[in-house]
Amino acid sequence: MTSRPPRNGRAAIMALTYLGFALQMVQVGLLPLLPEIGAELGASPAGTSWILTSGLLSGAVFLAVLTRLGDLIGKRPVILLAMSLVVVGCVIDTFATTLPLVLLGRVLIGAQLPMLALPVAIANDTLEPKRAHGTISSIHVCTGLGIAAGLLLGSFVGRSWHLYFAISAVAALIGLVATALLVHDSPRRATGGLDLPGAGLLTLALVAVLLGLSEGSAWGWGSAGVVSLLVGGAVLFGLWWLRERTAQVPLIKVGYLVQPHIGIPYAMTFLVAFGIYGSLSAVTRLAQTPLQAGFGFGWSGHATAWFAVPQAVGPALGTLVLRWGRQRGLVMTAAISFCLIIVGFAGYAVGHSTPLAELVSLAPDSMGLAIALAATQLLVLSVVPAEESGIALGLSVVMYAVGQSLGSAVVGVYFASFTTPAGLPALGSYLAAFATCGGAAVVALLLCVPLARSRTAGGTAGGTAAYSASAPAPAERDASDTGTDGPATARPRATG
Repeated sequence: MTSRPPRNGRAAIMALTYLGFALQMVQVGLLPLLPEIGAELGASPAGTSWILTSGLLSGAVFLAVLTRLGDLIGKRPVILLAMSLVVVGCVIDTFATTLPLVLLGRVLIGAQLPMLALPVAIANDTLEPKRAHGTISSIHVCTGLGIAAGLLLGSFVGRSWHLYFAISAVAALIGLVATALLVHDSPRRATGGLDLPGAGLLTLALVAVLLGLSEGSAWGWGSAGVVSLLVGGAVLFGLWWLRERTAQVPLIKVGYLVQPHIGIPYAMTFLVAFGIYGSLSAVTRLAQTPLQAGFGFGWSGHATAWFAVPQAVGPALGTLVLRWGRQRGLVMTAAISFCLIIVGFAGYAVGHSTPLAELVSLAPDSMGLAIALAATQLLVLSVVPAEESGIALGLSVVMYAVGQSLGSAVVGVYFASFTTPAGLPALGSYLAAFATCGGAAVVALLLCVPLARSRTAGGTAGGTAAYSASAPAPAERDASDTGTDGPATARPRATG
């Protein structure tokens, strides 16, 4: 294989990690403000929920198209396009006074979803292996810090929700300018064009499934609308799979997904995302439960800002774990992250009556989440060629989005099914949620066994990229700088 010097330096690394921070802050900061926005606009509960849902659905559309487009024309111009849409959406919502305008802005802000993949792909493609590994880890750590910043922003802005969107516009604009000035693009390009039928099928499937999961509680899980959306989404996913298996130039070679060394990391991403709603959202809701219910802490919305502390500390400490685990291989790093998540959920369940216990438990949970997302994406990148890194990571984000939506739906069912006489979610609903989400992390941990075997059998590198023999890597990979799970050999390109 040939080698070349990295094209991006420290300034670009700072810009890429900032994107992870800023976009999570924009996303999470909205959550505590939804009741205030709905009340001021005179929106119904269903209309208010669409403020969140509209961004989720548009994000699915952007994700299916932009990640592949990044492989074709360059990831940097696609990031600039996506960030421009986010800035415009935030500006619209800064001045919006009606629900349709707010929804329009949120649809544009949905362009941030591909940002969970494209900055990571640029780091992988343009940096030497050791620095790429560290940068990808830092991006995910900064997403955790962005969640903490979003909690603080949403808590302190309060009723001034227009100010939240104004701050978000500035944060996104800084990311846009930093990317334009500091980040060099990957020179690798995919060929064959955009598979429009495949992109269309994937988009429709994602929209159907995510809409069905997000509206299940409001419409009723047995309603014709929800059942039709979920069944239709499953059928569309099947049609998409068939299309990708037979297309001359597929959106992605779906043969990747049936290979254990790449299919299992996708499954792990799904499982850890399943528990996200059951952690931060559930524990903050538990904290705000009135003391009259016999449990909960009776905290105000401002008081829940305390949860930003462990949410920030956890990912920051995760950098130390990532460095330690990197010397022992990515599978071991992933296993450690799942153990941390399990410890966090166990702490939520056991310490549900003590505020300090809930705060402390959030630290290992958030630490484990940051490590898990970094490790699973690195596992995917270790077996795909550079020209397909964008769409490969895009599928990782698909697993993340679907897992998070399904986890939210399951926890929502618990909250609706087990209630107090006052109509609040009962303590049993929280304990069931913690047990279910922790169980998902246990399954992810168990999957480390077959994953380790598959990577040992295939001689898969555990670093940032093990490319096909016909697609030279950005720099030579070896066991000393990638933290391998096996010899750093070039793998034949997987086919559909």
